Amino acid sequence: MFHRWGLAFALLVFASASLQAQVENKPFLEEDRRREMDERARANEDLKQSFLWDAGGWLHSEFVQLDDPPDKDQRTLRYLDLRLWGEARINRRYLAYVRLQSEYTDFNTGDQFEGSDDNQFRPLHVDQAYLEADWSSPDNEFIVRVGKEFLSLGRGLLFNGVAYGAMGSYASGPFSLRGFAAHTIIHDDDIDQSLPNSDDSRRAFAALEGGYTLSGGHRAYLLAMVERDLNDEDPESASQDWDYNANYVGVGARGAILGNLAFSMEGILEFGKSVAAGSTEEESIQAYALMVGLEFPFGGAMSPYAALEYMFGSGDSDRGSVTDVASGNLAGTDDEGFLAFGFVQTGFSLFPRLSNIHIFRLGGSLRPLESVELFRRMEVGIFGYLYRKHQSEAPISDSRSFEDDADVGTEVDLFLHWRLLSDVGLSINYGRFMPGDAYADGEDDRNFVSAGITYSF
Repeated sequence: MFHRWGLAFALLVFASASLQAQVENKPFLEEDRRREMDERARANEDLKQSFLWDAGGWLHSEFVQLDDPPDKDQRTLRYLDLRLWGEARINRRYLAYVRLQSEYTDFNTGDQFEGSDDNQFRPLHVDQAYLEADWSSPDNEFIVRVGKEFLSLGRGLLFNGVAYGAMGSYASGPFSLRGFAAHTIIHDDDIDQSLPNSDDSRRAFAALEGGYTLSGGHRAYLLAMVERDLNDEDPESASQDWDYNANYVGVGARGAILGNLAFSMEGILEFGKSVAAGSTEEESIQAYALMVGLEFPFGGAMSPYAALEYMFGSGDSDRGSVTDVASGNLAGTDDEGFLAFGFVQTGFSLFPRLSNIHIFRLGGSLRPLESVELFRRMEVGIFGYLYRKHQSEAPISDSRSFEDDADVGTEVDLFLHWRLLSDVGLSINYGRFMPGDAYADGEDDRNFVSAGITYSF
């Protein structure tokens, strides 16, 4: 036990911190931590016991450095994240789960994103808390969950995050159905930063995902989601409203094509109403998105894996921002900019939203030393990205791409994920974005580096 604590401490000294809430466009960091934390052994459900309980925690430390011109040539921070969880299960059907979080962020002096305090501490607060009932039978699955929980829809583009919500899932044979009703975390920043009170997000969602599994592991699914803007502008403006009320329908599929070669696709249509910039009048939303991918796990020594993907989100030529209403659609025109409330991986450094952009992604991974026990679960990988605007006149989510040119640029990402011990995991990410002609002359390449350690107990 001592050598594990010692190793964990040494690794925490080596890599300390992260961006989490301070960098909204880096949710994959939180996603990395979430996956790491969810990899835990469940309590032994002894059939003779009607009451079971379990508890534990994670200590995560991360170092992050990124280029952020023109606001700051480079930002550096260290981040500590402590999460403590406990759960109680009754009759193997009813579960109560609580996870608390405390975090500390240490920016290099002057590198913080806002305010004058470069050391920021947040005491213990509720990260997730929910009640779950599992009424499944040998032939059917039926689960209901209510509380502050992680929710996702489809590939995660439409919705992917923690919210207040109620979720239900049902499966019988090849059919499955999952749905949720949710509300954003009120004291989180809203997606629309032009709101007068943008640090309080008040949006409601209702979603359904229905699937059917065909022979050979093929699965087709349908998606539907309704988003309603409940934000109250304070103070209100006589010349600008901020309402954005969207509806989404989509279709997706995944499965094997030939041998290990697999495909995935998801197409989404968005419609509804949004208020135009400098206006109180609503205009129609007519937008869409598409993701199509191929992946090939070769099998055999070192577990090589390759993937090719195309991602697209429509844009609007007269929008000044892909997210903000006050600098959004031009009055008297349809709003054609796609806006979703989740995310997919689009690159470590640029990490653009899937709006007004075409993205081509190619790369792969392997486990080069899996024959050596210590490195058996170490995975390394590389991915390249090519970015192109849909409407060259409008920016992408990075407003620095304001030139009237479709060439956004390219990026190369490297990563290392290593499960050193059953309770210690290491993750290192590096991305270098090379701007194209959509950026002003002289725009430098941008680097992003993160190194994190998670210790579970």
